[in-house]
Amino acid sequence: HEFLSDLIDFLHDELAAEKCDNDASKEAEGDSKPAAAAGEDRIVVEEHIGSSNHDPDEVKNESSAKLTTTNNAALPTDDFFHLKVRVCLECNSCGYSRSKDELYRHLSIEVGNDNENDVWTVEQGLKQFFHSEKRDVKCEKCDDGKTATQTMEIISCPKALLLHFKRFIVTQELKPGNGKYDKESDGKSENKAAFEMVLKKNKAKILLEESLSITPFIGDKVKSPEGLYRLCGVVHHIGNTASSGHYTSCAKRKLAVASDDSKAAGGISDEKVAEEEWVFFDDRVGRKKSLDYVVDTEKNQRNCYLALYELR
Repeated sequence: HEFLSDLIDFLHDELAAEKCDNDASKEAEGDSKPAAAAGEDRIVVEEHIGSSNHDPDEVKNESSAKLTTTNNAALPTDDFFHLKVRVCLECNSCGYSRSKDELYRHLSIEVGNDNENDVWTVEQGLKQFFHSEKRDVKCEKCDDGKTATQTMEIISCPKALLLHFKRFIVTQELKPGNGKYDKESDGKSENKAAFEMVLKKNKAKILLEESLSITPFIGDKVKSPEGLYRLCGVVHHIGNTASSGHYTSCAKRKLAVASDDSKAAGGISDEKVAEEEWVFFDDRVGRKKSLDYVVDTEKNQRNCYLALYELR
């Protein structure tokens, strides 16, 4: 998931830089007016600022500036992978609150316990991600405020929702010694058994819903997206630790077939009806699969690692 996250970030930076260069070239050649004067799309530096409900003069810069696009020509990375979340801290003593907006390209959500009969759902993971919690934070307005309640809400919905399931848990395992002397210690100490940190996999079953709604996590003043998020891709990790194993995937693809009217006319019409099918990928091997195989097979439920949903 780190590779995929970095890939999206690098792609966004390259697209933003390319757009900056193209806009600069157009202005230099005199083919267009400056973006600010002509009202054209342009790249600007957007600062994510924390806001206060009590004193707007004390707004503070909460994060570094980021490249973004304005108006309607959003970059593809912003068009599909731009989930904005508002994080608010409210003092439990005086009620003073402050907030900041955070951009997510994907969400990393928790996974339930690895019990034989328990099934964890994506909705449960999202509820845990967005649930309110108590934080030890000193209030900026009062002396008594030592804690604050943190809440999170979605204020901008993406076209594609990418979810990462936090399956790997940091554990300590006993590494046996070999009874030989350690060369680095000049042979003065014997190589004995020791504990080492291992990222062990949680193989809890996760039920991937075919359709998903994020409306319960959207802010009250934000319009909910029309339609639902539909599952269109899954990545599986087969193995016991983060340093070992194998990856496979399932992806939905669209097929264009002739409509009934077209078939009746002898297939002459260009009218098409879109159909979909699931394909399982394992290295060079690809096989057609059913939706039941993707979401209901116990092996896939215990190994699903990434899930991609598309708004439809």
